[in-house]
Amino acid sequence: MINLKILKMKLFQETACYKKPFAFKVAETYPLPPYSTVIGMFHKIIRAKPAEYYDMNISIQGEYESIFSNYQNLRMFKGKGQVTAMPRNVHQLLNVHLIIHMQAEDEVVDKIYQNIIYGKETFTLGRNEDLVRVDEVKIIENPKNVYDKFINKYNAYIPLQYTDEEVSGINYRLNSVYTIENDLRKWKKVDVKYIEKHTNESLLETLEDIDGDYIFWYK
Repeated sequence: MINLKILKMKLFQETACYKKPFAFKVAETYPLPPYSTVIGMFHKIIRAKPAEYYDMNISIQGEYESIFSNYQNLRMFKGKGQVTAMPRNVHQLLNVHLIIHMQAEDEVVDKIYQNIIYGKETFTLGRNEDLVRVDEVKIIENPKNVYDKFINKYNAYIPLQYTDEEVSGINYRLNSVYTIENDLRKWKKVDVKYIEKHTNESLLETLEDIDGDYIFWYK
């Protein structure tokens, strides 16, 4: 996907919860949206049909002001029409700023760009109530290679191919895309480190865009 167009977006969310799978009693949030959530947002923007998938590469960075807890009712179906509810603690991020790079076929990038610029829809990222404000969107070209001993400017998901043993961070296995097997979704996983800004000087070669922001493609 080296020669394909790149879309860059700067996003803001007042609050967000990027819920971790299997977190039921407490809705824990990832510190940044996982790849599957961002890919889903782009497919909604492009108005993809059910089971329609557009191949794309993603880089996710950002920061948030703080994390807080909230409560919401969790409704559960127990069979035979029975519904029960229980309060659940929900972790939420406050004042989230994101930098998203997306690379895809030219016509896909162009359509997403046009739908953002001229569309009238409201976008969400995470839960349905987690609204997104698009602060900047543009198409960039020809990012340059940068090499080791550079420092990340934002919190970021760094796929393991960009790191060595000296890089400190939290390990995650993030969902990316899925296939349907026996009527169930089977997710492809990406092994990453979540690293905080200005904490590492031993990252390996990656790309830098015209604004000086790094790109850490997940594939």
